[in-house]
This record gives sequence, C-alpha cells and structure tokens, in this order.
Amino acid sequence: MSMSRLHLCHTLFLFLFLNICFSQTKEIDSLQNLMKTANDTTRVNLLRRQGELFRNQNKEKALELLKESVGKAKQIGFIKGEINGLYSLGTTHGMTGSYAESLDYLNRCLILAKENQDFKRINFIYNSMGIVYKRIGDYPTSHSYYLKCIKLVDSLQLDQDIWSPYMNLGVLYDLMGEQDKAIESYEKALEVYKGPDPEFLENKVLANLAVIDYSNENYKVALDKFLKLSAYHLKQHNNIDLCTNYSNIGISYLHMGQWKLAEEYLQKSLVLAEQISLKQRIPIIYHNFADLRFRQKRYQQAIDYSNKNIEALKAIMGGYEQQKEAHELAYKIYEKNGQLPKAIHHLNQTMIYKDSLLNETKVREIQNLQVQHDVYFKDKEIRENELELALLNTKVELNEKRMIYLGIIAILLLLSASSLYFRYRSKQRSNALLREKNTLISEQKGVIEKMNVELEKRMLRAQMNPHFIFNSLSSIQHLINSNDRKGALSYLSKFSKLLRQVLESSINISLPLKDEIELLKIYVELEALRFDNSFRYTFEIDKNLDTYKYEVPMLLVQPYIENAIIHGLMPKEGKKELSISFHDTKENIVCIIEDNGVGIPSKTVGKKLDRPSRGMSIITKRIEALRKFSDQELITIENLKDEGATGTRVTILIPKN
Repeated sequence: MSMSRLHLCHTLFLFLFLNICFSQTKEIDSLQNLMKTANDTTRVNLLRRQGELFRNQNKEKALELLKESVGKAKQIGFIKGEINGLYSLGTTHGMTGSYAESLDYLNRCLILAKENQDFKRINFIYNSMGIVYKRIGDYPTSHSYYLKCIKLVDSLQLDQDIWSPYMNLGVLYDLMGEQDKAIESYEKALEVYKGPDPEFLENKVLANLAVIDYSNENYKVALDKFLKLSAYHLKQHNNIDLCTNYSNIGISYLHMGQWKLAEEYLQKSLVLAEQISLKQRIPIIYHNFADLRFRQKRYQQAIDYSNKNIEALKAIMGGYEQQKEAHELAYKIYEKNGQLPKAIHHLNQTMIYKDSLLNETKVREIQNLQVQHDVYFKDKEIRENELELALLNTKVELNEKRMIYLGIIAILLLLSASSLYFRYRSKQRSNALLREKNTLISEQKGVIEKMNVELEKRMLRAQMNPHFIFNSLSSIQHLINSNDRKGALSYLSKFSKLLRQVLESSINISLPLKDEIELLKIYVELEALRFDNSFRYTFEIDKNLDTYKYEVPMLLVQPYIENAIIHGLMPKEGKKELSISFHDTKENIVCIIEDNGVGIPSKTVGKKLDRPSRGMSIITKRIEALRKFSDQELITIENLKDEGATGTRVTILIPKN
C-alpha cells in the first residue's frame, strides 16, 4: 500500500479554503466600507488586511493591495506599517509558489526590522524563511533559520511562544529521514507551549507521530494514535479531519488483516465524505475498498470499486500518482480474475502515468534547482549592490569634501580668475569620473544580467565538459581582444549551435546516432578552431550503418576525443591527424578514435588513472551501465607505438540493444 493512500498532512496548520471563503468575502466587504473614512495609518493597515484576505482568491489583486499599503506607509513615514506590508508580500509570494520573490521581500523586511529593533517581526521572518527554504529543498538553510528563531527568543527573553519553530523543525527532520530528532522536536514543542489550547497542539503532534509510526510499518502503534485523534475530532465536531482519520484507521486495519474493522471505518469515512462533499477524499476511499476486496479475493466487487475510483479521479482531475496507483490496482485485480485484455489495458495506463509522473518529478526538481539558482543570484546581486552603493556614497562624500576645500581656497584667493578656473576644471573632472563610474556600473550590470540569462539555461545534467566551455569562452574572448571579429563570430556561431543542440537533447538519455555524430563534428570543428587548425581530422561512417535507426548515449565518446586532442595531438610537434570512424557489426556499433600523437606511456595503458577527470569518471560509469547489454569488453585502448607507429587508438563498442 502506497503512502499516498494514507492522507495525513505533515504540516502544522490545515487551511480549509471552502469553509472560510464566505467569511473572508464578508470581511473584505466590511474593510472596503471602513476604507471610506480611514485615516492614514488605519488606511495602511486596512489595505494590508485586504491583500491578505485576497491571497486564496486573486493573487494579483492581493499583491496590488499589499504594494499600495507599503507605498502609502513609506509616504507617511509609518515604519511599522511598511515592515508589516513587506512581510505580507513575502508570505503571499511564498504561499503561491514564487519563492525567489518571497525571499527578496522577506530579506528587505528583515533589514528594516533590524534597523528598528522589531524583534517580534524578526522572529516571524526567520520562521517564514525556514519554511520557504524547506519548500525549495534547501534543508540545511531551512534548519539554520529555525534555529535562529529559537535562539533569538531565548537570548533576548522575548515574550513569544516558540512551539511553532520546534514543530517546523520536527517536520524538517522527518523529511530529512532523522525521525529520532523529529520526535524530540515535537516533544520540545509540547514542553514550551504556553497557549490556551494545549489539547490542540497535543493532537497535532499525535498526528505527526502517527505518520512516523505508519511509515515504519508500526501499524498497531499508529492505529492507537489514529483512534485517539478520532475521539478528539469527534468532540470538536470537526467532520473534515474526522473523515480523514476514519480512512486512516481503515487503512491501518487493512494492513493488519482485520478486514471487518477495515470495512467498517472505510464505510464511515465514505459516508462523511459524501455528506460534506469531500471530492478529493472519495477516490482514496474507493481505492482502499478495492484493495480490501482484492485481498479478500472478492474480485467482482474489487472491480466495481476500482472503476468507481478511476471515475472519481477523472471528475476531480486527480494527479499522476493517484492515477498510476488506481490503474496499477485495477491491473492486479483483472489479472487475478483472469480478464487479461483488461489487465493489459490497465497495465499500459499504469506505465503511461508512471512516465508522466517521472517527467513531472523531473520538472519539479528542475524548477526547485532554478529557484535555488535564482535565490542565490538575487542574494549575490543584493550584496553586490550594497557594496557598490557604499562605494558610491564614499566617493560622493570625498567629492563633497573636495568641493568644500576648493571653495575655501577660492575664498582665500579672493575669487581670483585662476582659482575659479581650476575649481571649474576640478568639478568637471569629478563629474566626468562619476559619469564614467556610473557607465561602468551600468555595463557591468548588463553583463551580469546576460550571464544570469545564460546560467538559467544550463542543463540539469552536465552533458559538456566544463573545462571545454570555459576554454571556448576564453578563446572567444581572445579573438575579440585581438580584433578578429570574423573568427570570433564564426567560433561563437558554432559554439552556440553546439550548446543549443545539447540543451535541446538534454532531456533524453540517448539520441539518434546521426544527431550524435553531428554533435561530435561540431565539437571537433570547435576544437580545431580553438587550436588554430593545428591538426587535421576526418569522420568515416560505414555505408551499411543506419544512423537513423540506432540510438546511443549522448556524448558518450566526446571525452575520448577530447583526450586525443589535448593529451595526444597538442603536445606533439609536426603533422597532427585525428580520425573518428563508426562501423556496423552484428551486435554493436563500433567507434574508433585514432590519433598520431605522442601516445601513452606503456605502464599506463589499460590502467585506471589514480585521479581521473570528472568527465572520464562520468563516462566510465556510463560504460559500466552498458555492460549489462553485452559480455564483451566495451573499451579498448591501444598504444600505436607498439606497432612501429605513433599515437593512440581507442575502440568503443556500443551495444545495439
């Protein structure tokens, strides 16, 4: 049973949008009426409150109101209103997934709060930044901000409850797989809690502990906690959480083999879900009913519930994970019931959703990496801007002092013509210097922005050797500095084409042999340009080899070509030649890379280097992955000195299957 069937939220608060939407609308209307007679500071607070209420309904409207609140606060010098507005902007961006913007506003709020010693707000900012960094997957930074929050309250003896960061630490430790520390943090949250409703927090902790027990397959221990939670939710008349908890109890009984009790609690959960229209919960219950009937070998009923599960997921447009699990269970049921055509249909659907889920996961990982990248460069840009501003302020102060001294000298010399002239010239030079510095800063800003755009496009996998890219950029810079515009443009064009093709193919593990050969040709051509065409090269493709039919791992042979050029040909004096050929055999595609360079010392032929390059290390791992498709030695390195010639020959066998 997948953990996705166990519907427990591993967060501190549960936001029930459907239940609060109506009350929020009423409050918004009330605030809009108050705005008509509000004074300046009250208007700032009302604008901010309206923005916070619009978060779940209209993000753009919420941001518009919050920015208006901050602008109004600045206009009237209402510092506290400005701090609160910046904080609300940061949390709004964080709640809607704009994490880079969230951290930007939170950092601005933090600076202002520190300047005004608003320690209560600083505490909230640290906690919020911990949550944002957790959501983008930067757990160490998230951990550091939660600890800052706790240390701030302890060191200043603030009259603030710190159970919230302890709870968040518990969630973070659980995500990091450190369950003992998670439990310790939950217990600490209970210990330091000073609020009016300790029973509420006890049950929150109990729910998180139940998740840990369930994930460790301690179903009996988890069940005891779920039963206690049900009693609490029943007393609080909280039917939404009660419905979820009944479902969790049923799942626990299902794992324990107590099918009658499992059916009883799943039925209770289904009744509540239908009564209060919890459409997201209903397919989960159907799934578990189908699993129950499947385990009981009551296949026809299992099929009925499985079909209901799939239809319910269509109605709510369920996620790939739920769709995959629904079709996977249907496949097992139909297979056991002997209905193989339908079983195959659901198996195919399972694979489709599995691929979609994998792609979705990759996209999410890339997005998280992109957010971390954006956050890093925003922080870096902020620090650089602060340094530049400090430098400019220093220069302005120096310039002002210089002007004062010039004024004194001019007065002492009775405003003589010469003094006025030199003062004027000095002023002109100072202004020119400032303009020059401003121009330089603007140019540097443009370069940084251009670099950011390029860095945003870099691939998840390092498909290209970083040293090659660095050297290529250095070569382009050299050509530009040498005023070889034609050579620079030619090199840059080919380099861009190579990067574009690599980027376009980076989502695939392999690509057609024809495309691989084209990439290698561009790569070798770039290396030839880079080394002033100091070597000749040839590509030979077997006429019997169908380059459209077979796919090969992307850039598999590129590091060997690079080694042949850098370590074989470049150290050699005289004529330098490189040949790359692809041949067709029954089981393999044979790639031969041969050069007439300096060769390899005999004692190192066929041996692994003590400290291999990163590129060769990655290629070695990829070759190892191909060994499961062939019993042959896939890489052969020969020293041509042994045959009376010079150079090296590398033979790579790429299995066709």
